[in-house]
Amino acid sequence: MVKPPLFVVTQNFPPDTGGIQALMGAFTQALVEAGHPVEVFADRIRGDAAELVSPGFVLRRFGGPRPLRRVAKRWAIARAAARRPPHAIICDSWKSIEALPPGVAPLLALAHGMEFPAGPSARKAARIRAALSRATAIAPNSRYTAGLLRPYLPPTVPCVPIGLPIRPQPLPGEAEAAQLRAMMAGEGPVLLTIGRLEPRKGIDAVLRALPGLVAGHPGLRYLIAGSGDDQGRLQALALELGVASRVIWLGRVDEAMKAALFQAVDLFVMPTRREGNSVEGFGLVYLEAAWHGLPSLAGLDGGAADAVEDGVTGMLCDGADGAAVEAAIGNLLAAPDRLRAMGERAAARVRAEFVWPRALPRYLALVGLQDGPPR
Repeated sequence: MVKPPLFVVTQNFPPDTGGIQALMGAFTQALVEAGHPVEVFADRIRGDAAELVSPGFVLRRFGGPRPLRRVAKRWAIARAAARRPPHAIICDSWKSIEALPPGVAPLLALAHGMEFPAGPSARKAARIRAALSRATAIAPNSRYTAGLLRPYLPPTVPCVPIGLPIRPQPLPGEAEAAQLRAMMAGEGPVLLTIGRLEPRKGIDAVLRALPGLVAGHPGLRYLIAGSGDDQGRLQALALELGVASRVIWLGRVDEAMKAALFQAVDLFVMPTRREGNSVEGFGLVYLEAAWHGLPSLAGLDGGAADAVEDGVTGMLCDGADGAAVEAAIGNLLAAPDRLRAMGERAAARVRAEFVWPRALPRYLALVGLQDGPPR
């Protein structure tokens, strides 16, 4: 007997890059590997990367202005459902629910954090409530995001924080590892940040911490991988602080180089903070670092507390307090044996709790595709 399909409806999908794009791509692949037929209804590719080749699922793209794109997607979903009714629909956020025809199938909505602003207009708040009222269940990426949902959530809709699972991470490329060895020749601990260069990541707080940290760690260096609009400000800040020679700007890196970086450095640092409505709902990169046995320093704002276990797999600090960021990094670097033990615990935890074979049944149970309640 042929299984009914699962529909994935998303504004964000590979080959475009970003946290939600990566999640939706990995979610879709996990469904396929679990034996589910999948049809994906995704927005157009926004970057310059090539379309996915032989993805193993049906993939439809929708371009044009947003109102027309939404109508075209709604019609395509309705036609596909008429041909072959889906068992369930999975949406990347409440915004994608607005593109659905009514009453097609049980609906699971994911939630990430930034799509729930602190002070929305009455019209936007009404849109969010109306969309979420159509969901069968909602799976936020953290307890923090679940809290953001509460003002909009109908009491009858289950809201189950599941976290963001990751796929097994690639091994570092030999060429990339050799490049890093040459680049990092010398003594002293090495810090690393990987992510979009924007204020909420707290990179500026790490830069401001460097002058004080150098007294105890004369060979200290800081690697920054990623690109973004904040790069010019951050580079100017490094010059102003007199630490530019200790900072290496790597730009965007591929997966092989990312793996090499995680395995070559001593501490991942991303002390996130809230910037207006911009906040880190979880922080998948902390789990990627953990996979490679690298502990993390994360910020208290947002959902990082679900990704980094304070004092066990890393440390949490107030990312808006420069002195707290400096003290936390100094505390972690002062005990190399403890830091290594944190990395070992981080690697064990991510493999036990944050992999798709463990998380996928919990997601699917919310729309009746697994026996028993989600754990």
